[in-house]
This record gives sequence, C-alpha cells and structure tokens, in this order.
Amino acid sequence: MKRARRISAVMHKLLIENGLDGFTVLEARDLWLSLDNVDSNSAEARKKVYRAIFHFEKKSWLRSEGSGRKKRYFQAEQFKELHNNVTTNNQADIKPKVPIQNYSILSNERNEYKGELEIILGEIDEYQSIVSRFPELENKLAPLHQEAKERAALLLGKVNVLTKVLNTLYEGNEPC
Repeated sequence: MKRARRISAVMHKLLIENGLDGFTVLEARDLWLSLDNVDSNSAEARKKVYRAIFHFEKKSWLRSEGSGRKKRYFQAEQFKELHNNVTTNNQADIKPKVPIQNYSILSNERNEYKGELEIILGEIDEYQSIVSRFPELENKLAPLHQEAKERAALLLGKVNVLTKVLNTLYEGNEPC
C-alpha cells in the first residue's frame, strides 16, 4: 500500500482549493496573504511560499518556465494525477454530511423580543396612566406614547414571525 502524500497547508490552499496554475512566487504570496487574512510580513510570507514551491518542484509536482522574477510555475501531470486520485478516493469514502442546524438561537431571539415587548407595553400603560392623572401633559406625551406603540407593533410582528417559524420547524420533527 502506498504511503499518503502530505501537502503543506499553504500549497493545499493555493493549488487545490484555488486551482492556482501558471503563477509567479509573488502572485502565490499575494493570494496566500489574501486567503489567510493575516497581517503578515510580506517578505516572510514570500519565503514561506517559495520554500513550499521549491519543495514541490523537487518532487516534480511543479514545473517552472522562465527565470528570475518572470519565472512561472505550473502544476505537473504527476501532481494532477495525485490530486485526482486523492479526491476520488476521499469522495468515495466520505459520506455527505447533512448539516444539523441548531435553531435555538431563534427561540432565544423570540424570548428576548417578548421581554422587550412586555417592557414597552408597560411603558404604554404608564403613559396612559400619567395622561389620565395629568391631562395637561397629553400634548407633550403624545409623541412618546405613539413611538412606544410603534415599537410595540414592530416587536409583536417579530415575535409572531419567530413563533410561526419555530412552529413550522418543530412540525417537521414530529415522529410519523
């Protein structure tokens, strides 16, 4: 049985995940820096990428054309065959995973909105109570009262939507 071939993380990202072919060291470095989202020293990144390229070239997985800064690297047939065999074998062995979603966040959001709604309904009741005790404040409190009623309507809408979504999700999980 053949030993598994190890591919560095840098080269896996560049050659396999992004299909890089016909590239210079600087192009590979720039792509790697953009993929890694690391504020790394570009000189150090270039060295790391070049070492990986050199290693692949030694194994005849990459071939080069040109010289100096215009030197371009291409995936060799040996690497393409290796990559095709590996992906074919891996795809046959691995069963597709069905993602299991955790919808508890929706329930948490609904409970949070319910709490906010109760607070706002309390505010509305208090505005009405104050206006009934002090009718002269009605003109000043009317905009605040109206704003609270609008927020309550918005929150009630969110609570209703989340309740319907959660009911729909839980209906699908009932045993037959």
